[in-house]
Amino acid sequence: MNKITVVTPTYNRAKELNYLYKSLLNQSVEYFDWLIIDDGSVDNTKEVIQDFIKDKKLNITYLKKENGGKHTALNIAIRVVNTELFFIVDSDDLLTHDAIETILSDWNNHCNKNICGIGYLRGDKKGNVIGDKYPSDNIIDNFIHLRYNKSISGDKAEVWVTKSLKKYCFPEFDGEHFISESVLWIKVSRNKDMLFRNKIIYITEYLAGGLSDTGRALRFKCPNGMIYGSLETMSKDFSFKIRYKQALLYIVYSKFGRRTIQQIIKCPYPFLVIIAFLPGMLLYKYWKKEYNL
Repeated sequence: MNKITVVTPTYNRAKELNYLYKSLLNQSVEYFDWLIIDDGSVDNTKEVIQDFIKDKKLNITYLKKENGGKHTALNIAIRVVNTELFFIVDSDDLLTHDAIETILSDWNNHCNKNICGIGYLRGDKKGNVIGDKYPSDNIIDNFIHLRYNKSISGDKAEVWVTKSLKKYCFPEFDGEHFISESVLWIKVSRNKDMLFRNKIIYITEYLAGGLSDTGRALRFKCPNGMIYGSLETMSKDFSFKIRYKQALLYIVYSKFGRRTIQQIIKCPYPFLVIIAFLPGMLLYKYWKKEYNL
């Protein structure tokens, strides 16, 4: 049985999937499964993937669901994946030639250390690191402490221990198709450390119309998910600077979610919300005008 599943949630990315497929075919080892969760695509994604399956070069599982957002696709993946490791690779991204081999080697060397995952770097097609490197290579630290409190910026490539993921799932709110993936990573890593490597294994290109491109406007349309995320990041695990920023955002998203002042203040962190309330309201009014909402 393979130890790792590459999990690809996809929506209308039929053209881009072929590049990912080729990068998986090009891996230096073959010991992985590929699970594709189609989040209700209306292009020819299904036909493209069926051609991949007919090639019989990779162990591919394809599941299609109604459109509900990436997080709902990942919830299905968390339920069905049974390999030791769970690696999300988006349909418009690529892996380096030695990505899977590197992950398996690192896991074999550290699987006895009770870690919940391994964090690697992402790079662009020119080999430049996206965001910051970790403070040093091959360190074991806490995800919240390192990524948030030490302000390590930029998207990274996290590989998660599947049994740790299975304890949780993304919350799903009716009519909302987005929630930050970090809400789950925070839960998973709150009481366990991770291994961090200063090695690029994942190549990212941000495409127009993707989640990274649509940004803030999408968040305003999904206030309940964003409120949930802000509350997770207002806990005392985080620095006061981060907690205060999230309190501001909590107020903004609460207003977009049409919550009353009483409902906004009635939360696990009322004092933090009260001191952030006035600037949070001003920020809400500014963004409402800026985005014509």
